[in-house]
Amino acid sequence: MNTAKKRNDSGMKLTPFERPATIKEHVYNTLREQLLHNEHKPNGRLVEKQITDQLGVSRTPVREALSWLASDGLLVATKHGYKVPEFTREDVLNVFEVRMLLEPMAARQAADNRTDIGLAEMQRAIDEEKGAHSKGAVQPFLRANVRFRENWLKRTRNPLLLALLARAVHSLQAIRIRTLSEKSIREFIIERQEALLAAIKAGNADEAERIQLGTVQESGRLMREILLPEETTVT
Repeated sequence: MNTAKKRNDSGMKLTPFERPATIKEHVYNTLREQLLHNEHKPNGRLVEKQITDQLGVSRTPVREALSWLASDGLLVATKHGYKVPEFTREDVLNVFEVRMLLEPMAARQAADNRTDIGLAEMQRAIDEEKGAHSKGAVQPFLRANVRFRENWLKRTRNPLLLALLARAVHSLQAIRIRTLSEKSIREFIIERQEALLAAIKAGNADEAERIQLGTVQESGRLMREILLPEETTVT
């Protein structure tokens, strides 16, 4: 008797499980969430010893996580450690130039994706944004906005495009909380996200590309008019 075959026919079923996160990944994810939600002020330092003491971990995973966050564009490495980026008007305008080049193509790829990946999550994020907007709750709106963006971008097929966009947009997190404090900008974001989601669901790549190009162009205009007067440093 073939014992291997007997074991295979036993009816035993095993459910795959996710690989446990490493300590470095836990540290990275914890700090990343704080940075994405503007819990650290621009130009503020992240002190390695404070992080190790508060998280109860050794310095090595903290050091590796900080380096990883710097490569993502969420931190800047200095000779005294790591700090949150601070941006001038010119820096922000440069980021929007990059977004105008990359995001329309990313939106096209998201619409070309014929799977349901991210669709339900995008709708939930919009619903949460509407609830937060009605209460004037900026931080919950920001968290939902980040989730919407992450879910439509993960529908794109080009990993290099994703990496470039992630680095560019992470750079804007230092001022995003100020942007979303404006009621008109929150309303604009909800309207544009609903339009993008509809185009993606319909598989209309041309429309998705057009919508996202317009979104980036208008976002840049609003930021210049409301938040970035000439010669002003973003703090």
